[in-house]
Amino acid sequence: MRVFVTGVAGQLGHDVMHELHKRGHICIGSDLASTCSGLDAAMSYVPMDITNADQVRSVLLAEKPDVVIHCAAWTAVDLAEDDDKAEKVRSINVEGTKNIAEVCKDLDCKMVDLSTDYVFDGQGTEPWKADCKDYKPLNVYGQTKLDGENAVRETLEKYFIVRIAWVFGVNGKNFIKTMLNVGRKYDTVRVVSLHLQSTSILSSDIHFLEQHGYITDSARDGKLRSIVGRLEENNIKRASQALAVRDFVKTTPY
Repeated sequence: MRVFVTGVAGQLGHDVMHELHKRGHICIGSDLASTCSGLDAAMSYVPMDITNADQVRSVLLAEKPDVVIHCAAWTAVDLAEDDDKAEKVRSINVEGTKNIAEVCKDLDCKMVDLSTDYVFDGQGTEPWKADCKDYKPLNVYGQTKLDGENAVRETLEKYFIVRIAWVFGVNGKNFIKTMLNVGRKYDTVRVVSLHLQSTSILSSDIHFLEQHGYITDSARDGKLRSIVGRLEENNIKRASQALAVRDFVKTTPY
């Protein structure tokens, strides 16, 4: 299968490319930079700005993928709340996604849109079902990702919307790496204890998507328990302190 992946300079796109390559798929990665040093020599790369509709059309028509996995996004949740960032966030998360969907329609190829649990309000007590439409985004990031989802739904018939949360991997910054660094530096690790999220493994999710056409993950884990486990795996012995969300000052609602 010929797969085009956007946002390969980020940790999600980077790992998606490598996982697909291991599975024998032909992978073409893209991002803003003219080159990408994080990819193996056997992987193809082409620079592409998803907010440039003409460039998106030119690149995808030339590459003719069977499927586009859309990992590129504005993911700096707090910064998205700044008034001077609103237009840029929307151009990436909404217009960029729409640009890709429109060319996928012309090519009659599938699109996998990587979205987020931030399209909901975070107040549920059970995992959201795949067909849940009780959307209640509480911030700019969540609203623009939801609008991007809607652009895909309104444009395509062949698509998957995969909502992920608490992403971590080999490439880039993430919560796990941050807390491991905190554990090495301080005697006590302070972690929010009431955040429950579904944890998943990329290789398993890609396999399930290949076989069944959707992903569902009902397992739940807390940030505190997960971080304690990671500290133990890295032989970092530290006291852990559970905190409520109100103990942290953040711009975004959840």
